[in-house]
Amino acid sequence: MSFFTRRSYIRAVSYMLAIFGILTAFAIINTNEKREYKTKLEASYQQSLGELSGCLDTVNTDLTKTLYSNSSKELYSLSRDLFAQCQSAKNAVSRLPVSQMELANVYKFLSQASDYAQFIGNEVSEGKSITPAQHKTLYTLLEYAEKFSNSADDMVKKSQAGALITDGAVKSDTKISTGALDVDFSNGAKTFESFPTLLYDGPFADQVLNKKSKLLKAAQEKTKDECKAIAAKAIGVNKNRVTFAESDKSSIPCYTFRCGRYTISITRQGGYVKSILYSGAVTSAAITEQNAQNIAQQYLKSIGYGSMSANYYSVQDNICTVNFVYKQGDMLCYSDLIKCGVALDSGKIVSLDSATYITNHIPRSKFSPAISSKIAQKKLSPYLTVNDVSKCVIPKESGKEVQCYEFNCTSSDTGEDALVYINAKTGAEEDIMLLLYTDGGTLVK
Repeated sequence: MSFFTRRSYIRAVSYMLAIFGILTAFAIINTNEKREYKTKLEASYQQSLGELSGCLDTVNTDLTKTLYSNSSKELYSLSRDLFAQCQSAKNAVSRLPVSQMELANVYKFLSQASDYAQFIGNEVSEGKSITPAQHKTLYTLLEYAEKFSNSADDMVKKSQAGALITDGAVKSDTKISTGALDVDFSNGAKTFESFPTLLYDGPFADQVLNKKSKLLKAAQEKTKDECKAIAAKAIGVNKNRVTFAESDKSSIPCYTFRCGRYTISITRQGGYVKSILYSGAVTSAAITEQNAQNIAQQYLKSIGYGSMSANYYSVQDNICTVNFVYKQGDMLCYSDLIKCGVALDSGKIVSLDSATYITNHIPRSKFSPAISSKIAQKKLSPYLTVNDVSKCVIPKESGKEVQCYEFNCTSSDTGEDALVYINAKTGAEEDIMLLLYTDGGTLVK
């Protein structure tokens, strides 16, 4: 009897251990699945937060340009982009645990800003001008946009530093009330729906037109050996120290050479220095940014790029990268850009990018305006104060170029500077660039 009892006991214990093992396995699998789900959810949240931050930054930029603009065409374009950016930002907010992150007011702001952008666009399309009251409303929206954009940027930094959105560790430190944000339309206050509580490039640097270079088409083809000699001269070494690396058959065909940490590309037609890249580190700074600009300008002249005017610069990792624009007479040609990097420890040239210049450079017609700069200035927003005016030619997305007056202005609303381009033939406002001054130099967007 005791034998059977002992056998039953052993069997019961075995069953219990088996059940315990199964439950433990299920618990481990469940924990791993939860951990995997949380990881995926965190990645999704971080992506949405990054998207929100980018959209808010663009909303900020669009609102600023809207304040500065005095052109119905430009205002209509900006209002459409502003509406689209607000909608994208709202979609990003809807994918976040908003109540946890205290972003309910962001959603309300985006709804009001998108509605107002649509309203402004409709007004402008009907030939109406922005009234002082509407201008004031736009400025109020800009003030909120800046606050929300800074708040979103701070949350992105926390997330990148390791704080988890899923743990509620990423919140806005700034509680921004939108109680004063009651957007007043010309036909009376509009009642909004109830909302759920939830590197430096110069102006037009992105306008590298996808076309064949007329400069290269008219140039004589160089041999590989001739290009090797040009590469050696470009970095100041004996030709024998330079070795051939490869032949580039892209839209700007080049021979590429190497010498130590340097990589140099020379165009096969004309033998122009297209690019220089130095892979070494620059660990200290001994010369000023102004000296670097002078060194870069003299260097460009020595390799065949004359008449280049230093435009803006940025400093990173002890390298001063200067943005140059070609100057024909007294007219700046913004399609023809060259970037040149100077090491601040030794003054050596450590980078060069002349692809935009090579692609777009042609002799231009003499600046021949149909209106004077004084008449063009009257086309500017009354909320801008002019600091300086220049003659220039700028590229358009269509591939064409237009002669413009470039007005360097200061906003009476924000106190910030901007470049406004007025067509010298028609008086139309062609573009606006915002100037951003940082410790590392001047940026534009």
